[in-house]
Amino acid sequence: MAQKLKVDFHTHTAEDPFENINYNAFELIDRASQKGFDALAITNHNTVTYSKELARYAETKGVLLIPGMEAILSDKHILIINPDFKKILSNWSLKDLSKLKKETNLIIAPHPFFPGSKSLKSALFPNLSFFDAIEFCHFYNHSINCNKKAVHVAVQYKLPLIGTSDCHNIWQFGMTYSLVEAKKEISSIIEAVKKGKVEICTTPLSLITLVRTVINFFLSKKLKVPYRL
Repeated sequence: MAQKLKVDFHTHTAEDPFENINYNAFELIDRASQKGFDALAITNHNTVTYSKELARYAETKGVLLIPGMEAILSDKHILIINPDFKKILSNWSLKDLSKLKKETNLIIAPHPFFPGSKSLKSALFPNLSFFDAIEFCHFYNHSINCNKKAVHVAVQYKLPLIGTSDCHNIWQFGMTYSLVEAKKEISSIIEAVKKGKVEICTTPLSLITLVRTVINFFLSKKLKVPYRL
């Protein structure tokens, strides 16, 4: 039976080779279970953090673990949910999206209009046909919201919007997520998102939390220490 599943499609853990994060995949699964999530994709950069051990552990916690990755193609971030490969090859680029796109996976544009060189920005439009959904990221508040253009593009081009945490701090998990009308199976969830059977649940950050998170982000990048609020 299809039901509304609580899902986060964009998260990071200590296993991420590009980030300094102080909680691991098991700890994130624990948090997902505590917060009543039905499914979770761990999307570390350029690598799939997924194993039979992790999937079994998640199952014992009532969470469906979905393979995922935040790929870096042409120096831009792309979310790939349920990829059929483990790592990105160094010579892959945005031109390879046509080969990566399949019925069995989701290709999502993460934080497409946020500041920073890794966001797609104008590179989204010539590649729109390869994307199954656009991300609405948790990092915003009532005054500052870089998701607004993403919402406009999703409506204009009739693409689903998915809510995610893109968490680098454990507290960020659960601030924004998706409700997907599907069976608790990977294939059913993917099919449901492609058909637009998804809605966003989100809570804006306070201005103080927004500023502290930005400072934390830059300190972590400069000092190479784990993210902390």
